[in-house]
Amino acid sequence: MFLSMINRLASIFALSLLLASHATAEHQLKQHKIASKFSKQAIELRVHLPQDYDEKQQYIPLYTTAGDRRLKSMLEQIDWMSHVSFGPIPKMIVIQLPYIPAPNEVPMKDVQASGNNTAITIDVLEQEILPLVKKHYSILPFSILEGYSTNANLPLNIMADAPQLFNAYISINPAWVLDKNNVMTRLKKQLTSDQLKYRSAYVSLGSFHQNNAAFSEFKHLSEQVDTKLSLTLDKQSDINYYTAPMVLFPKALELVFSDRNPKDLSALAKGGIAAVDSYYQQLAKKYGYSLSPINTLHDLSDYYAQHNQPKKQVQTLKHILKLKPDNVFYRIMLANVFFDNKQQAQYQHYIDEALALAKAANNEEAIEYIQHIISEKS
Repeated sequence: MFLSMINRLASIFALSLLLASHATAEHQLKQHKIASKFSKQAIELRVHLPQDYDEKQQYIPLYTTAGDRRLKSMLEQIDWMSHVSFGPIPKMIVIQLPYIPAPNEVPMKDVQASGNNTAITIDVLEQEILPLVKKHYSILPFSILEGYSTNANLPLNIMADAPQLFNAYISINPAWVLDKNNVMTRLKKQLTSDQLKYRSAYVSLGSFHQNNAAFSEFKHLSEQVDTKLSLTLDKQSDINYYTAPMVLFPKALELVFSDRNPKDLSALAKGGIAAVDSYYQQLAKKYGYSLSPINTLHDLSDYYAQHNQPKKQVQTLKHILKLKPDNVFYRIMLANVFFDNKQQAQYQHYIDEALALAKAANNEEAIEYIQHIISEKS
């Protein structure tokens, strides 16, 4: 009980330090004009970077069809969900996609929802927009395409015709009823394709009853085939039309990245550190880059504490310190484990190391906190 309380206090302390340094800030806006050889028109691309954007760090690119009003809330949601390392999503840059007209296109309502411009959109994305973003920004090899309402048909169309362009597709309340190009038939053919391996999609049903039949048909199709796509079909017809993107966008993002920090640790606990390493090697195949296992190792150490396995908890925390040798927080955690198990010499060693590191970094808050721990345990 005492160890659990100390670990909780240490977690709160670490979180408070992180939150104290975080303040919502305006994103940097970068604009690019593309003289598209496919559309035969100038296309304007808007890229939104975090205020603390660092070219030495790599970011997940999120491509969205959102207009300026919805974009404001999206940026705030992304900023909040990614501002700490144990948050549900990684840091991102947001690319605001323009509508891409076909040459000599006759203006008509909901062209994008109809799918009539899908072929040219794929050309522009694949050969003009995606290469430009890769050239100018520090991005990771994992990307997301997002759309809402009539614009939510675009992720479905791209997934049906060119799923290799993105790794995850978010389609919030698509207007299936406006489709004019048999997207359902094309999706059916694509669902068994190897191109969908390691890809995911989130598709929700909105409040317009005209889309119910298509959503049900897609659900039925997905259940009848052996698809490699990780698909979430979310019936949300009771949510107000305008509430849906505010609620479902962060939900969809969290689902995309949920495997980064698994909730059920029972299987991993049996294999310990080796099982965690193996798990993250598999994740690298999906994401295209190596992810840090630190958060899961942290959770694993807590799991061992809750199941009265102090030796495995110590082993896990020591492994974390091999990965993060200058970390004060995990030294405090390890010291507390030794104290709780009446290993005074080991406790003293790690709490002294933690204090020395805090002093070397001139971290007054950490110094005060560690000295408080030492005082209480004296």
